[in-house]
Order: sequence, then structure tokens, then C-alpha cells
Amino acid sequence: MTAKPLSEIELETVAEVMRVLGHETRLRLIDALRIRGEQSVGELEALTGIGQPGLSQQLAILRKAELVRTRRAAKQVYYDLAPTALAGTAAFMADLAGMKTSGAEPIKAIPARGSAATFAKIL
Repeated sequence: MTAKPLSEIELETVAEVMRVLGHETRLRLIDALRIRGEQSVGELEALTGIGQPGLSQQLAILRKAELVRTRRAAKQVYYDLAPTALAGTAAFMADLAGMKTSGAEPIKAIPARGSAATFAKIL
């Protein structure tokens, strides 16, 4: 069976997710959340060794791309993966790797609020 081509919006979304994940620090944060689940900012700092303000800057980029979710409890902010935001890109990458996926995963468009990569360059 032949895979169907991605729409322009899907291509832009996959490209943006890959740009955001293409930064080593952000990928380290995503990996920590993948392994440990929800973590506070302090826990993420201890787990990754990423100090302030770099940690806040990279978490802001991940939030803007909607790849992580936040939850506030008193003065603590907790981060967790937003798996639905990654599902479409993961299915696309699995297809590239020749792996079967369980049906076509929808690619959730990242809101058009400017590129996270551009945001990172500005900061």
C-alpha cells in the first residue's frame, strides 16, 4: 500500500516539530519528560543539568510549539509531554523508517504564532 502525501499544512507542521526537536537542549527536556513523566521546573533542572535562564527559554519554546503541557500547583509549575502534538510527526517518521503504524495518525497543526525556531533565534 502506498502512503498518501502530506498536505501543505501537514508538511509545515512536521517541519516545525522537527525544527523544535532538532535542538539538543529541547530534545534533552523532551527525553526527560518521556522517561520520567510530569516534572517540576526544579526537577527538570536537576535531571538535565540545564540552568536558568536557559531552561526557561527552552521550555517556553516547547510550550509555544504545544509539545508540552503545564500545570500549576501553588508556586510550582509542572511540565508533561503533549503526546497528541507529537503523534502525527511520530507516525510520519515511523513511515520513513519503514515501520508499520496502527492507522494514520492525524497531524495536529501548530498554531500560526510565528516559528519556534525564529523565536529561539531572537532570544
